Amino acid sequence: MTAGSSLEQAVLGHALNSTECFQTFANEVNADDFAATNHKVLAHCLVKMAELGITTPDEDTFQLVVPAYPGEDKDYGGAEYIRLLKDGYANPTGNYAHLITSLKLQSVKTEIGTRHLERILKAINNPITSAHNVRQALDDAVASLEKVEVDAFGFEDAASMGVIYERELEARVTRPFCTTGISELDQLLTEGFAPGKLTVMAGFTGMAKSTIAVAMAHRIAAHDIGVGFFSMEAQKESIWDKLISSLTSIPIVRLKKETANLTEEERSRIERAITNTRDLPLLINDKASMSMAEMRYQIMAAKRRGYDIKNVFIDLFGKLEDVDTGENLAAKIQMKCKQMRVMAQELNFHPIMIVQIGRQGFGRTRAGAIKRPMLTDIKNANAYAEESDLTMLLHRNKYYLPELPDDILEVHIAKQRDGEAGTVCFLEMFADRSTVMATHKRPHDGPGAE
Repeated sequence: MTAGSSLEQAVLGHALNSTECFQTFANEVNADDFAATNHKVLAHCLVKMAELGITTPDEDTFQLVVPAYPGEDKDYGGAEYIRLLKDGYANPTGNYAHLITSLKLQSVKTEIGTRHLERILKAINNPITSAHNVRQALDDAVASLEKVEVDAFGFEDAASMGVIYERELEARVTRPFCTTGISELDQLLTEGFAPGKLTVMAGFTGMAKSTIAVAMAHRIAAHDIGVGFFSMEAQKESIWDKLISSLTSIPIVRLKKETANLTEEERSRIERAITNTRDLPLLINDKASMSMAEMRYQIMAAKRRGYDIKNVFIDLFGKLEDVDTGENLAAKIQMKCKQMRVMAQELNFHPIMIVQIGRQGFGRTRAGAIKRPMLTDIKNANAYAEESDLTMLLHRNKYYLPELPDDILEVHIAKQRDGEAGTVCFLEMFADRSTVMATHKRPHDGPGAE
């Protein structure tokens, strides 16, 4: 057995045994990374399983997906080989990421070596080729392979960074700002919802998480930017209730409970709103139970159908099947956030992960003031805070004091990786119509209160 084959077996064997390794494999590996033909088939099958939402590969599922392998030779060794791989790598590894990096490096070196070997053989078989030419071909091959090793070195020196930074500055001239859909919030942000970055939007129950998410999704789509909205709690009709209510100023209660009493003028407004939203690049998925692998498949399927999704709202992130379950939730959530980042970078979109704030993150202080949420109030806060590029915390005084005349939604920028944190965007909310809009008003117990 060659060292390369052993490495390929190790990557496959751990993916077969460990759910975490399997998810990492599906996000970072493809069949072309493998040299052995049967390993290519196995790798293709594993990726296909992940796309279909299968979380535990077994012998039967290989039989289901192997017919889709594009190559003519579909022999992967059968059930016996799968059992050998599982038995050989049953012990968990904490070094799986390194194994994958080594596999990809080996793949690149094999491709380069094969290309140079063909050139060397061609030179040897050419009667007019001199020994010097053959030697030069060998030296080129060695230099190319050594360069692969250098390229695997992760540092850049200062001279290289100067060139890289100048190119980045030039690119920023034409790179558009990635809007959140709310211009007042955009003014406080450095990059907005940039592809490949992660946003966490957190709030306690009743803090308008879904309402502002729907408003953002609609306004982003109105800029002709593709949006995917995964609703784990509300049905798609309820999402559209919020949108239509906001666009028509017809209270949601009338849309839901008083439909028979809608006036002709109100029905006309609804029809106009439906017509005006018909061509928006906005997709809604309300499946209540979904894994990250299935979400990845849904986003990829949308892109294959021509929807260039750039923003993905996940309401709520903790409702995903493989996120907020089992033991050691903080470690699991942090790993899933990392996987979400890999997925976002691979598929070029920005995830807005809506999460819940714990009960300690609300109420009144001993002095009588209303407590604003903090990063530490988020359930499993460290996991989210460490991985997010942007964290926004939502707060409404009116939730605690219904008698207040104004309903001010506060969007606290608790973390901004490349910009200023600690700033607040104030929006006026009209809960009965699921509407948020710009305002000069301020909360009654905050700065500038009347």
